[in-house]
Amino acid sequence: MAKHEGVIWEPLRSQLCPAELERILRLLSDYYHFISIEQCIDMLDGKIPMQEHSLLITFDDGYRNNIDYALPVCERFNIKPVLFVSTCHIDSSQPFWFDRLDYALQQNMGGQISLGHDGRVYNFDGSSREKLTVSYQNFRNHCKQTFDDDNQINKLFSALCEELEKRSSKALSDICKDDDWSAIATWPQLRDCVKNNRLDIASHTVNHWRLDRLSEELITSQLVNSKNRIEQEIGTQCCYFCYPNGSYNEMAVNLIKQTGYRAAFSTDVGLCQYGDDLMTLKRFSFPVGREKFEIIYLLTS
Repeated sequence: MAKHEGVIWEPLRSQLCPAELERILRLLSDYYHFISIEQCIDMLDGKIPMQEHSLLITFDDGYRNNIDYALPVCERFNIKPVLFVSTCHIDSSQPFWFDRLDYALQQNMGGQISLGHDGRVYNFDGSSREKLTVSYQNFRNHCKQTFDDDNQINKLFSALCEELEKRSSKALSDICKDDDWSAIATWPQLRDCVKNNRLDIASHTVNHWRLDRLSEELITSQLVNSKNRIEQEIGTQCCYFCYPNGSYNEMAVNLIKQTGYRAAFSTDVGLCQYGDDLMTLKRFSFPVGREKFEIIYLLTS
């Protein structure tokens, strides 16, 4: 989404603007045809003939801007994307932790930002946006590599956010519902899109927790409860899943099968073909900033 009038902050993470989305989809439409998630899995499962040069467009998390900004662009190319949603965030309308902490850090810029939690000190360089971007990314990478339990990560993030919000007297939760960057789609919006055949809805867990960092009991809960919630609200069967952060292990894969999902998508890079494991399907990140022949080479190499 492009920065525009009325936006009061901008995330440190790079964002895809509608103009760039349209540019790339226009390039891809000259060489590929777009398919729905059901068509994709039916092909890979051998239920319908494989069509060469087919692409499925996927969006993760469940941001409202996927509906407000990305979906109208997709519709210009007759694309029916799939949106993988984390049901807890839709139910609560609360922002994801990475957006909440991003916003809180930006409200405390001006120098070194030091925060303590559980006997450790975490430092962020808030002297400039560029330096804060680097230190925030380093912090996220450190947490992903260090913590074996996403429950503990979420406790850390909550504690840091609360301290920063106390210092600045500003919190993303106060503006989230009206914020184009962080607002989460609502169930009525999702129901309307599905009813009008504009997109498909699938599971991205309840809490956006990495499945390879959870116990068997918690994995099952994340899979079953998100599936049931989507089916309850949308009124259609939830057959597809996407791993948060692309993280999975053998136990998670087996539990996805047991809980009734037909296929699951990872962030492993590559093309999919008939005979692939439907529980660990590959994807490509959207080729932002690439020129035509770079994109075609990326998808064919």
